[in-house]
Amino acid sequence: MNRRIFLTSLGTLGVSGLAGCSQFLNGDIPAGSLQFENRSNLPHTIGISVVDVGAESETTADGYSVSGNVTVPSPQRTLTASASVAPDETKTFENIFTESVYYLIEFTLDGTTPDTGEPVPYNPSLSGGQHHAIIMGVVYESGEFSYVNRSTDNAGVFKQ
Repeated sequence: MNRRIFLTSLGTLGVSGLAGCSQFLNGDIPAGSLQFENRSNLPHTIGISVVDVGAESETTADGYSVSGNVTVPSPQRTLTASASVAPDETKTFENIFTESVYYLIEFTLDGTTPDTGEPVPYNPSLSGGQHHAIIMGVVYESGEFSYVNRSTDNAGVFKQ
């Protein structure tokens, strides 16, 4: 299934940035992939929306932002997706983010912005393609939500 059809079929999402963390993953998931993980005992709908793109990520008193002009295909600037995730289920959508830029992403959980809902930065291929990452939205057993920016060894579409 191509990415455009996939994104169109998923629908629009909202925003919610969270206290994310970086973790290391020795998996086969390619850089630029999106993963939703539900560790709770209830089903949830997790969503994302790209609100801005830029060349650099910044931390301000109000949260995160991106800045700098970049050339990116229009669909990458307005990307949205959501999926219903059953208890103890993980859904992976490969190669969603195709550009080596900073995406400012908002998450939603069950259609609303979580309490920690500021937009968060994500770059699938940092340092000139030396480091690669996927982004995850995770619902924990407690029902709390967070994002995870996780390293991957698989460069995916960013292979040089």
